[in-house]
Amino acid sequence: MMDPAEIAHGADPIPSTTCVDAKSMWCSTMPADPISKALDDDDNNSFSMAATPPLDDENLLQEILLRLPPQPSSLPRASVACKRWHTILSDPGFLTRFRKHHHEPPLLGFFTGITGSHFVPFLDTKPDRIPAQRFSLWLRHWDWYFMGCRHGLAAVINRSKREAVVWDPLSAQQHRVTFPPGLRSKFRHAAVLCADAEDGHVHGDCFSSPFKLVLVSVGEIQTFACLYESISGVWGNIVSTVTTDEILRIRPSILIGNALFWLLRGGGVLMFDTESQSLSVIEKPVDARATDCFSFQLLRTDDSALGFAVLSELSIQLWKRKLNCDDVVEWVLLQKIVQLEGLFPREMYSGLKVAKMVGYDEDSNVIVLATYIGDFMLQLESMQFKTISKRNCWSIKIHYPYRNFYTAVRGDAGGGSGGAVNFNT
Repeated sequence: MMDPAEIAHGADPIPSTTCVDAKSMWCSTMPADPISKALDDDDNNSFSMAATPPLDDENLLQEILLRLPPQPSSLPRASVACKRWHTILSDPGFLTRFRKHHHEPPLLGFFTGITGSHFVPFLDTKPDRIPAQRFSLWLRHWDWYFMGCRHGLAAVINRSKREAVVWDPLSAQQHRVTFPPGLRSKFRHAAVLCADAEDGHVHGDCFSSPFKLVLVSVGEIQTFACLYESISGVWGNIVSTVTTDEILRIRPSILIGNALFWLLRGGGVLMFDTESQSLSVIEKPVDARATDCFSFQLLRTDDSALGFAVLSELSIQLWKRKLNCDDVVEWVLLQKIVQLEGLFPREMYSGLKVAKMVGYDEDSNVIVLATYIGDFMLQLESMQFKTISKRNCWSIKIHYPYRNFYTAVRGDAGGGSGGAVNFNT
């Protein structure tokens, strides 16, 4: 079997080695953790090498393989053990069970910038770190705008061509949708979501499943929205609401239940209900004040409520929408205040100790922060920081998190072929 150290930094996690014989593999050594750990649950190791090998039991073997970690290298590496393992790991039924067992797909990385053309891998171990070029985008014109990712899909729009593209980064498949003819105002944002909510959208191939696409445009005194459903292949009715602010293009939507939320330039919140296809505006917290567009961020709290973060100097205040004693929904200021001073070295010049909110992962309630010394992830429940990248200069790029199960195995064309994509044709 291939050893993790043999995979060079930045290499494709799908191995290209030849399969080894299952019998010789079994006689030489047991597979490395976590499989051997799963087989050795008690200290006395109830499995004996002299007895019938437990991996000869098909059901037991599948249960063991299901418990491989959901990292990009897990299934590709296990699939080269032998033909039998490859057959199991490439079976669509097994892959469905694998996703369902783990439920939450890992964070593979971030698409960055207005066009999202650059991919920054997040997983830092060599076999799991997906090469940036695997998810690269070739966008020849600045008319293309990256709108964000959800349920393994990405939404990209081209205002001059008046079309949206729903893109699956793993398979590189595209679904192009022409803008509805009645929506003539300036286009500001779009959002995509899988319409098949079975098993919490972990059924795997969301691209082949029905999806919904929402376009939002801004007029002088009104904002308009329209919903496209791939099942019917048609746009719904155009709905509108009175607004005085534009949508912040650098802030993707967040999804809570059946509703999508966008941040407006002045701090208000635009809400679109995908079931009733209605549009409305929620005022920002009265005491929430920020200095620029990088100081506001919408949140999806751990109990699936709408949250609001405000960054002021080196602290983040948090609000949450809650029912009061009169059954009226209002903003409530939470006691938790996040201090960012600890991100910076003590001896660092105070004028460079500045942070900007440049991204948000709704699945883990994580804010992405850009600073002079690098980009960081802040998990709001644990208050823990993780480093995305380090540097010694200013670089403020929007980060669009991308989560998915990278389940391609050696010799399998589906589930992870990826590759550079050209949207200009």
